[in-house]
Amino acid sequence: MLKYVFPILALVIGLASGGTAAVFLSKSDDGAASEAHGASPTDQTVAKGTAEDAQQETGSLEIVKLPSQFVVPVIIDTRVRAMVILTVALEVEAGRGDLVRSLEPKLRDEFISELFGLAALDGFNDEIITRQTLELVKRALSQRSKDVLGVQNVNVLITDMARQDTF
Repeated sequence: MLKYVFPILALVIGLASGGTAAVFLSKSDDGAASEAHGASPTDQTVAKGTAEDAQQETGSLEIVKLPSQFVVPVIIDTRVRAMVILTVALEVEAGRGDLVRSLEPKLRDEFISELFGLAALDGFNDEIITRQTLELVKRALSQRSKDVLGVQNVNVLITDMARQDTF
């Protein structure tokens, strides 16, 4: 009989403690964040206002995330030694997002050919992704996106870049 009571008792105690923690944490989320950082609600309103002002000064920009990642093999001595995986988004003027989405296949083709070219020129041979590598990739992809879109105000955002070595 005891072997049935103990698991049920442990389950009830676990559920009760989890529910209690959820209640306490959900009630304190709004006030705790501002109290912990010493920010009053008016400070948060001012911060939101400055962010909106900054966006208006730079003009309206739209960020279009390309839906799937780019996977680039790093080949050394005729063997795949690593894979570089990138997630890319484009920052364009407001209203140009539809243009980016309509030309996405062409952009992906240009980007992947540029990335394979960089890999062939030993652009990804470093053991870790460096700032120089990141800047090299951003410059190359920005130029390709300007060529494809015919727009000069394009900024490439690399939202994720990782290297996975193979063994």
